[in-house]
Amino acid sequence: MNPSWALAAAGLGAGAGVALWWRLRTGSYRRRDDVPRIALGWSWLVIAMAAAGAAAASTLGLPLAVPAGIYLVVASALVWIDVDVHRVPDAVLAVLAPVLAVAVLAAAAATGQWSLLGWALAGAAGLGVVFLVLALVGSMGFGDVKLAATTGIVVGPLGVDALFTTVLAGFLVAVIVGVAMLVRGAARRTHLAFGPAIIAGALIATSLAGLGF
Repeated sequence: MNPSWALAAAGLGAGAGVALWWRLRTGSYRRRDDVPRIALGWSWLVIAMAAAGAAAASTLGLPLAVPAGIYLVVASALVWIDVDVHRVPDAVLAVLAPVLAVAVLAAAAATGQWSLLGWALAGAAGLGVVFLVLALVGSMGFGDVKLAATTGIVVGPLGVDALFTTVLAGFLVAVIVGVAMLVRGAARRTHLAFGPAIIAGALIATSLAGLGF
């Protein structure tokens, strides 16, 4: 990993994070029936998350760093929204998914590795099916299913190991957060936003792939 590239990517991510924060700080994403759980004053954390995501994506090198970077930067806003109102906006995913598909297509064209497209499709289908089954048995919402499928577009081209890491790390993060919530006095039936765990799993998978693991 080139520290200079990572630093430059973090700077770009922070810049994008500022733009996201500027929108999120007003709470315009909140609906009348939403129950906010965190103060908008903390929304600046999105800037830090976007910078970290961009830096992690940069470890992949070009051109795969581009779709990964787009995903992880936008995902920083999705983490904030899901934690706050327990909802992953369909409108964001409806734009993000095709943008990521085009970015992977560009990466395939640039490298001549057209198999990347197949892996992106397999990743989207694989993660989508896994989380669809979980949604059908009632353990999570369909917003998480759509997020998982979108995540697969980016993680799929990194290989099977990255897909497994995304799922396993995501569940591990969810378990840790769930235990922490119980320790702090939350009821066992308290809803846990799973979107951030999926994104954390993708971040971990991306970082490990970039480091050669």
